[in-house]
Amino acid sequence: MKLTLPLISSLIMFNYLPNLMYFFMVLLISVLLLMNLKSTMILDNIFIQDKFSIVLIILTLISTLLIILSTSNVKETVKTIMPIFVILIMTFSMLNTIMFYIMFELVLIPTMILIMKSGKQPERLQASIYLMIYTISASLPLLINIILMKNNQSFSMLYTLTTKLNMILLFTLAFLAKMPMFLFHLWLPKAHVEAPLEGSMILAAVLLKLGGYGLIRFLPLCISKVNKLNNWIISISLIGAMSTSLNCIRQKDLKSLIAYSSVAHMSFVLMGMFSMNYIGLMGALLMMIAHGLSSSALFFLVNDLYFKYHSRNISSFKGLITISPNITFWWFMFMAINISAPPTINTISEIFIMSSMILWNNITMIFIFMISIMVTSFSMMMFLNLSHNKNEMKSSTQTNFKSYISLFIHMVPLILVLSKMDMLMF
Repeated sequence: MKLTLPLISSLIMFNYLPNLMYFFMVLLISVLLLMNLKSTMILDNIFIQDKFSIVLIILTLISTLLIILSTSNVKETVKTIMPIFVILIMTFSMLNTIMFYIMFELVLIPTMILIMKSGKQPERLQASIYLMIYTISASLPLLINIILMKNNQSFSMLYTLTTKLNMILLFTLAFLAKMPMFLFHLWLPKAHVEAPLEGSMILAAVLLKLGGYGLIRFLPLCISKVNKLNNWIISISLIGAMSTSLNCIRQKDLKSLIAYSSVAHMSFVLMGMFSMNYIGLMGALLMMIAHGLSSSALFFLVNDLYFKYHSRNISSFKGLITISPNITFWWFMFMAINISAPPTINTISEIFIMSSMILWNNITMIFIFMISIMVTSFSMMMFLNLSHNKNEMKSSTQTNFKSYISLFIHMVPLILVLSKMDMLMF
């Protein structure tokens, strides 16, 4: 929280892109150098800073910098993104469950405003309604459980939550809908398709991680009861990853394809968390970081194509490698990262999650192997459709240098984290 107040006051004073970029770079470097990920700091039983919160705060900082780099209308973007940014920082710093719930739900308002205000299609209203219904209705049981915590004379996350199994399932729905888990995912493709670039980037990079962060915080409160839900959650996640991967193969809209692939990745995160072992938890945390950066970069690349050709239909793009080899290179890199090609943290995260699944049940490896084949298939099909064959489309615009910087910053953390893996271990 020592970062939050200076952050808010400083943002008011910055009006230009260079200053904003320098500010976020300096702030990010300061966080990386000064924060000790192996320690936990608690302030007045309200705020907390530990490994999980710091990692996601850093991811939020990087994502905000990348959004500012990626947009052309900086002042308007800052006005719409900063409320989301501040609320996310507060959410990841909260130890008090009531304040956590308020911030957890409050981020919905600026997100809906962003989709409604900056979306281009009439369907943006439907996307906003889907987002509101799924998140609010699923979060009400969470509020009820938090209120029931008054029996412990505290709303701190440090105290054990004792309640019935059916209530545990109901409050878990709030986080499963936010991730989202398969069966609760219908709002995500609609929100991504209708959201502008900055909306898709912040949604993919950070907002989907709110559900994972909530599970990390709340599952230990009722760990004895959660073990009874493992079979159901992991089974649904396996089926969901297979179904969404198959759905990706038949998708024509690039944004929808990447959105459905996010559901498959979040299914892996859920499998790691509900395996209830150390390897699975670390794999889930690493995959949240990896997915946040790689999906954000893919949405940026889709927006670059849409800006040039005014289409997101895969069949419309042919021979991109002949007219824009630089962008084709970045498409190849992030497609490889998306299928967890080494050397990135995506690879390590999948190895950790697969190992945790072997410890949980050997049979799951059959399904994970099938999912890996399908993910590789739709990623290769998308890249081959974009880059090869005869080009029939013309563009009068070229990708600017600022876009290449943004793509480079997306990729660097995915590789550099490997050199500091010991910082993330308990």
